[in-house]
Amino acid sequence: MLTPDTHDPLHVSTELGHLYDDPQAHYGTVNPPVYHASTYTFPDYEAWKANTTGEKPREFTYNIRHNPTTQLLERKIAHLEGADDCIASSSGMSAISMALIGLLNAGDHVLCINTVYGPVRGAFEHLLPRYGVETTFFPAAASADLSDYLRPNTRLIHVESPSTGLFEIQDLRAVAKLAKAKGIWTVIDNTWATPLYQQPIALGIDVSVHAGTKYIGGHSDIMFGLTAGTAAAMKKIRNVYTTLGACPGPDDSYLALRGLRTLHVRLKQHEASGLAVARWLESQPDVVRVNHPGLESFPGHALHRSQTSGDSGLFSFELEPRGEAARAAFVNSLRFFGLGYSWGGYESLLSPLAFQYYGNAALRQELGLRDDQFRVSIGLEGVDDLIADLSAGLNAYRRTDIQ
Repeated sequence: MLTPDTHDPLHVSTELGHLYDDPQAHYGTVNPPVYHASTYTFPDYEAWKANTTGEKPREFTYNIRHNPTTQLLERKIAHLEGADDCIASSSGMSAISMALIGLLNAGDHVLCINTVYGPVRGAFEHLLPRYGVETTFFPAAASADLSDYLRPNTRLIHVESPSTGLFEIQDLRAVAKLAKAKGIWTVIDNTWATPLYQQPIALGIDVSVHAGTKYIGGHSDIMFGLTAGTAAAMKKIRNVYTTLGACPGPDDSYLALRGLRTLHVRLKQHEASGLAVARWLESQPDVVRVNHPGLESFPGHALHRSQTSGDSGLFSFELEPRGEAARAAFVNSLRFFGLGYSWGGYESLLSPLAFQYYGNAALRQELGLRDDQFRVSIGLEGVDDLIADLSAGLNAYRRTDIQ
């Protein structure tokens, strides 16, 4: 079995393909088995007693705690993240929710980036207050020094760099340094960059969470989340994981492992195509701005480059305002960009930001959201085809009379 301590440093693509795999333990099969199991039996009374009393605990006792297929996924991700432990769960939201529930108590105060993923903002605004936890949202520009936002009872800082929608960058080193000095937990949503392109734990962050559904799964066919972090944080989170019963199914874990093996190759293509499309959009007269952290023109580009080793294919752009009919004409003329909420799969997707926090004009203004902004996930199609598709969409946008 290939383990981190039994070899010289290897390329990440080699580790993705072989780390912790043990074909000879499974009749030589290249792929790990899918263990369809809810129950694991004990050979005798003595084994049951030794496990229950903690004298000799067994690794697999009931699927709500551990599954061999899922465990292999967790071990690989923990290594990639530089984490002490990793938990695979049923969705990205379950990963984030477990971290919040595990690390917070009634009476605590939390800081959260204001452009955080919408459902996560909902958890901070509507769920946590029911349990006596209060949240203050801060802008990305404040991340270099959050001292003024701290309270005596601040216990956690949640960041998402790059952030949803506008892809604002937060200073992870500064956040981690301040938090450690004050004994505050730090959590980051690392879905955009994946562990291949951003290593938050090495920068001092305690917990890194993922919607594995996106780039790690890569094929738009499974839902799962990942939570990786330091031993101290993960001990608290793993207790919550068992209580909530948020385990993924073994088939999803198997498909996640399959996606992980090609992540390095796919992410390179997403990165190259994403930058090519972003640069083309930047040159178009109807485009006001392109929010892609990999572009030299992006306000947070230098900070982004100091924290990451690459880019994914998700970004947004803003068009000159022409009204809703023009927006509809643009979207409806596209052939290869599906209209969908997710991202990170093989297919390109587009999401109009006009409806993010729909009906809350004050919040949209605070966050810098505008009706003529669109988020795009650049898939694995030919980049020339994608540019031609967007070009046709912009032509339809121009031809529409301004309302």
